[in-house]
Parts: sequence; structure tokens; C-alpha cells
Amino acid sequence: MSDREQRSTLARGIAISACAVTAAIALPTLAGRVETETQRAEFREDARYLASRIETRAPVEADSDSAVLDTEWIRTVEYALNRAPGAATDRYSQRYRDMAALEAYASFDPSHLEMAEQTQQEHECLSTAIYYEARSEPILGQIAVAEVIVNRVRDHRYPNSVCEVVFQGSERSTGCQFSFTCDGAMDRHPARGRLWRRAQDVASHVMMELNQPLTGSATHYHTDYVDPVWNRHLVHTKTIGTHIFYRFPRGREWAEVRERNERST
Repeated sequence: MSDREQRSTLARGIAISACAVTAAIALPTLAGRVETETQRAEFREDARYLASRIETRAPVEADSDSAVLDTEWIRTVEYALNRAPGAATDRYSQRYRDMAALEAYASFDPSHLEMAEQTQQEHECLSTAIYYEARSEPILGQIAVAEVIVNRVRDHRYPNSVCEVVFQGSERSTGCQFSFTCDGAMDRHPARGRLWRRAQDVASHVMMELNQPLTGSATHYHTDYVDPVWNRHLVHTKTIGTHIFYRFPRGREWAEVRERNERST
């Protein structure tokens, strides 16, 4: 294999591996990669190429002066392998480094792109809910709202995905679970700017489960200036910012809630 082909092979392997990492954590940059059918087809072809290199255990080599060795991804690999600072420029070290990098992504398959695209959609839906429901809230208040949505996804009484939970009932004039999905707010005030970017950051934080639980397993909330009738059938858990949070009763709590409602009537 010529030096030019070796550099090209390494560059392709690194590009696909980097995209695999991006897909795994659902960063927004993946959306641009799969924006069109043509781009998606090209990416799938590159992924198959990477898979073939892994299957044949073929090392990917490059000259020591290759520009790709200066990338952050390569530095991360070198650090993970406990290489000396100058090891990246040693031809034999490159061979073992590249084999280790390829082995690390041996489980990657083009089918994972569909999962990544779904995760990207979930991130968009969660970001949208945070923006329209709590964009004026402090960070903790926004995380709490996102946590309620995630709690609903985990609850058997609700749909099994973030987007289905957020837009549940939005096809009807009444019955939407989150008012912004059916009152025209998204048309009147498109999500953009600094607050939109912050909502996206909060959504990523929650989806990667980096947050400590805040709401006491809440599945409901409302602002502190309203008093909806449905909260009488739930258990109050927390008040965070301008939102009051609730969860469904458990065990004996059901009887306590019924008794409380009977006394109030």
C-alpha cells in the first residue's frame, strides 16, 4: 500500500470512528451528517469499509507527518493507551494504536445509525419541551421539567419515547399533555437564540443521566399560579422555581388520597 493510500485509509478510519462516538452519545452534529439521503448513503458506505478493516484485522498505517495525528481524537486514543508523547509519530506505535482503535469500535454497525437518528429526534423533542415549558426558569428548574418527561417514559401509564410523551394528545384540540404542543406557541415563538441553546444543553445533560434526581419521581407539574383539579389525586413531591411537582400515589397512599378528597367535598 502506497503512503498516499495509507494516509487516506487512516483518515477514513478516524472519520468513521469519530462519527461512531458521536452517534453513541447523540450529539447534535450527527444531524448534519445524516441530513440528506445522499449523505446517509455515503456514511453507510464508509461504515461498511471500517467494518471490513476490523474483520480482516488489517492495520491502518500512516506517515508520521500526517496531519490527522494532530487531531483531538488521536490524542485521546494515545492517552487511553498510555503512550509516550512522541509515540504518535512512531510507525510501529501507529500500527498498534490503530488496531486498538478499530477493535474498540468492533461492535459498530451501520444499523446503529437508525438508533442514533432516533436519539437525535428524542433530544430535539426534549429540548423543545424544556424551551417552551421552562425557558425562563433557572437550570435546576429546567432539569426538573426534563426529568418529569423522562419519568413518564419510564412509567407504564405513558408512551415509551420522549417524543410520544411530549406530543401526547397534541392531535386533539383539547387533551394535550403539554400546552405548547397544541396552543400555537411553537408557531408564534420559534425556538432560537441563547435560551434555545441552553435548553439543548440541559436536554443532553438529562438524556446522558448526568443529573441527580430532583423531583422525587414526579410525573406531573404545574406552575404555582394555578391550582388544577387533577393535583388532588396525586402526591406532592417538590416545589422547584415556579413549578410544583407531583407523582402518583403508591400502596396505602391511594387510600389516603381518596380519604383526603372525600373530606374536602
